[in-house]
Amino acid sequence: MTSDQLRPVGRVPVAIYICAGDEPAADLIAAHVRIFAEARQWTVPVLAVDSNPAQPLTDRPGWQVITDALSENRASGVVTWTRCMVHEDPLASPSRHADAFDRLATVLRERGAFLTAAAHPDTPAGAMPERRSPSDHWRRRELASSAAGLFIPRRAAGRATDPRTSGC
Repeated sequence: MTSDQLRPVGRVPVAIYICAGDEPAADLIAAHVRIFAEARQWTVPVLAVDSNPAQPLTDRPGWQVITDALSENRASGVVTWTRCMVHEDPLASPSRHADAFDRLATVLRERGAFLTAAAHPDTPAGAMPERRSPSDHWRRRELASSAAGLFIPRRAAGRATDPRTSGC
């Protein structure tokens, strides 16, 4: 890299790449991948979505957006949901997905970028992240607070109630 191509020091910009057959699934997956990226203090200036996983990767319009972002230094890496999203055959064996993913990661690394998947490597093709409701979020928060020895008052009938003193 020449000095004019060096990126400033700071948060790492990444491009999110999703390849899913339907739009609601793509939106859900993109939200989970964004959470994964932001948990690592990465910024997400680019999000690209393709809808045909059987199309060759280099012919997908969304992947073209990703390669343009990498070549224009708008992103330092690519984050996807599963390894099969960057493979031409989503129904291929997980070992073939891993091999193709590793080859692509090597190509990107040689060009100064990286590739990672948010889901565990053993996640099967087509697996969706869990849908969580606001009540799921509240319940997890209650459990975490209880484990930490904290009490979060629960609202009932407009007033905070303490289950320890309510007599129930």
